[in-house]
Amino acid sequence: MKYSRIVIAIAGLVFFSMACGSGGGDVVKPEFDTNSGIGTLNISMDDFKFTPERIDLIACQKVRVILTNNSTTNDHGFTIGYGVKKEGGSSTGFETDWLDEIEVAVIGPAKSVSSGGAILTREGDENVTNGTNGFMVTKAPSSQATIIEFTVPATIGDFEFASFEGGGKHYEDGMKGLIKVFPAELPRKGWAGNWRSAPDKCPS
Repeated sequence: MKYSRIVIAIAGLVFFSMACGSGGGDVVKPEFDTNSGIGTLNISMDDFKFTPERIDLIACQKVRVILTNNSTTNDHGFTIGYGVKKEGGSSTGFETDWLDEIEVAVIGPAKSVSSGGAILTREGDENVTNGTNGFMVTKAPSSQATIIEFTVPATIGDFEFASFEGGGKHYEDGMKGLIKVFPAELPRKGWAGNWRSAPDKCPS
């Protein structure tokens, strides 16, 4: 009897661990408006983490990110890509900008917006630069939300979103998260989750 209770308890713990993932928090997907067809994602920035830390998207969906900075003392940045770029030993951005050549609208207050290679429409503020480290929005402490709208690129695979403020220290302190982009229809062999390919562009 005692042995069977132990087995049940262990099985319960294993199931709970699998359900909760591997420490990355819950997986979040956009909430879609049936009229507009746009999915909304709320992303908050704190010292030094993003909430949520894991997001699942479908290629070619239109999404609206509502970005807030809950810090009382620190600026935080938001950028998406892969392959961390190092300059002078510091992490400064991604080698590959996920939103390169993608139409992006940024609405509302931000300390700065770097267009990178994105096709940027900026409403509600100025402070726009053509930075070399890709598309990035930097928000001051406790500021109002900034809205970022774009169509998820056709490239499928794993990408990071991160803040590289503080000379890259925020990234090194763990201010990063994971975006998994899935094809609209999964291949017959299933989803590997660790490859990047863009067989087609999103329909215009």
